[in-house]
Amino acid sequence: ILGGSHRDIPLIQASQALGYYVITLGAIKTYLGHNYSDEKFLLDFNDLDAVKQIIQDENVDYILAGCSEAAYISAVTLSNELDMGCYDLLETAQLLHNKWVFKKFCLENDISTPNAQHYTPQLDLTELSFPLAIKPTTLSGGQGVDVVNSVSELEIAVVESEKFSTDLILEEYVEGQLIAYSLFLQDQKVIYGFVGDDKNYLNKYLINTAYPVTLKQGVLDKMKHNVEKIASYLQLVDGMFHLQIIIKDDIPYIIDVTRRIPGDLYPKLIEYCDGVEYSKAVVKSYLGEALEDEFERKSDLNSKQQKFVIRHCVMAASNGTVKDIKVDHILHEKICYRLDLIEAEQTVNNFMVDVIAIIFIELDGRDEKVIDNINSLISPIIETKVES
Repeated sequence: ILGGSHRDIPLIQASQALGYYVITLGAIKTYLGHNYSDEKFLLDFNDLDAVKQIIQDENVDYILAGCSEAAYISAVTLSNELDMGCYDLLETAQLLHNKWVFKKFCLENDISTPNAQHYTPQLDLTELSFPLAIKPTTLSGGQGVDVVNSVSELEIAVVESEKFSTDLILEEYVEGQLIAYSLFLQDQKVIYGFVGDDKNYLNKYLINTAYPVTLKQGVLDKMKHNVEKIASYLQLVDGMFHLQIIIKDDIPYIIDVTRRIPGDLYPKLIEYCDGVEYSKAVVKSYLGEALEDEFERKSDLNSKQQKFVIRHCVMAASNGTVKDIKVDHILHEKICYRLDLIEAEQTVNNFMVDVIAIIFIELDGRDEKVIDNINSLISPIIETKVES
């Protein structure tokens, strides 16, 4: 597995459950996923020569893409070159994972997405219509993203975004319901889909809370039609496909896509809610193995009703030392899984992006009070440093 962070734990565990010996490759020794694999090598998975040497030395049979854009592109590159596993063609993967190239593809093929243009220093900013979203073309997780309402705000935002990437797009800002659409393709058709509501905390461009949501059938049909159109035009191989979509006036606008697993243990959310084996299906698809019954409900076999589970990434409101995580008494018995990423007495250095823990809460049903107050019902106790 090209990775080894906590985001890769679902892939690691699913691979082991399928009987595989798992090696993780990732240069950061503190990655939590390394603790779950059978063996690890602390090397940069973008160093393809080094990865190929590991493949040879360890008699590796398959390559899995970890949970990052870079890991996915590296996995596709190696798979295409070494004929290992089942991945899209490299040019297809590069199209999907470059926001500007994918945007052009959608606009040229009448696939619903906000209008956009490539930013260049020569662009006449006075001709633009606001508000606009500015985004790096190759990054995810809200890095370098901002929404601006004027030329002066845009000029400032460009400087900030270029700290992450010099390749930027300017996208029409569509305000609506932000959802995630995680699905599986087989023969370019959607055979399974999960829809989740995406919410944020202090960083409005970083998702920290997600839970299942029900959409109108007409909206779902439009989403499915767009996805199958993309899959057909690009001849996508079988496997997972994850999209971020804005819904406004019952029109779904695709704003981002990826063919690697969504982050911060999102696969576990799907599995808890629907009782399916999403992560196993991801692994089997990457390996080129046929699916069996992975999308048949495995738990509560007498009930086909979706469970209401919230995946919540605990984040702080300031930098400082983590002392504890306070969980309101009404949720104590509702926690079904918890993974601490920053332990007590460790430090939050960038509270706008640092996730302290990932907690899953199973409720009896949708509870607006819990949803609206989740960041106070589960909150870290942070000791800030007092300047002398």
